Amino acid sequence: MCGWDNRIYPFRNNGLSYFPLLAILCNWPFYKLADAISMDFWHTSSDDEICQSKVAGSAQSSSAMPDTTEDPEWDTALVVTDEWMKVASERRHSGWESVERKWIESQALQKKGPKASSEMTKEANEAMARFPYPHMAIPTPQLDFDFRMRVVLNSQSASVAVSDGFKKWSTFSDGTFAGQFGCGSVVNGGQESQDVAYGNAAATQVEATHRLQTADKVPAYIECKTRGNMTGSPELVKALQDPETSKDANPRLCPFRVFITMKTSDERYASKLNTGMWIGSCLWRGLEVVYDAYRIS
Repeated sequence: MCGWDNRIYPFRNNGLSYFPLLAILCNWPFYKLADAISMDFWHTSSDDEICQSKVAGSAQSSSAMPDTTEDPEWDTALVVTDEWMKVASERRHSGWESVERKWIESQALQKKGPKASSEMTKEANEAMARFPYPHMAIPTPQLDFDFRMRVVLNSQSASVAVSDGFKKWSTFSDGTFAGQFGCGSVVNGGQESQDVAYGNAAATQVEATHRLQTADKVPAYIECKTRGNMTGSPELVKALQDPETSKDANPRLCPFRVFITMKTSDERYASKLNTGMWIGSCLWRGLEVVYDAYRIS
């Protein structure tokens, strides 16, 4: 029976190509399949006429065809199964077999994905669900070195009692700065600091205001404010702030980071400094503090 019967072949109209299956049922050589498609033969005759004509001429075609040896690396025999058509697994081309193996491995990796997410804690899942605009890309800030500043503290300081301890106030006796925007001196200013403890770690919270004077013939005055923390072991933090014991202490063992802003009314520097922000990496030893300022861009 060469005619199509939708009861027997319910997949005829499901959008899949039925040319290969029809060729098998009608004993039609596969080399003729391409010719039929290219000649648009399927649109000029009914299904029954096509099958009948091809069945009648199959014997002549097969006898006229030269006897060629089948390439063992390729398989043209198709097997109709419940999963449509598959090439017999024992005769797959070696190249496709490697591709299929990689596909199976990728599927296995995808199956492992949900397990990793299922192992996430409830708090992590809630945080991910509330993460605002997860597909939005925001520019990453860049740090560019801008200037270095050195200040010297007065040996005399004052301590003030506050609700959670004591704050120490110190003024600056000397200082200089130099960088891309200019150079000059620190004419006055001061800083307040407070020692706090967090378990086995100690920190010194620092807020400072510096009055900078540029080296121009007509100098400009700039207000520079810093705020940050120096952290480390309690013994080392205390030793670095003492002029006597700081000589034997290594300030690089105590990270000291500050946030810096500057402001001036001088038009020569206002556009460069008033809207800028900097991150400072600092070293504090005894009465001297050195800042390396990196502009955030």
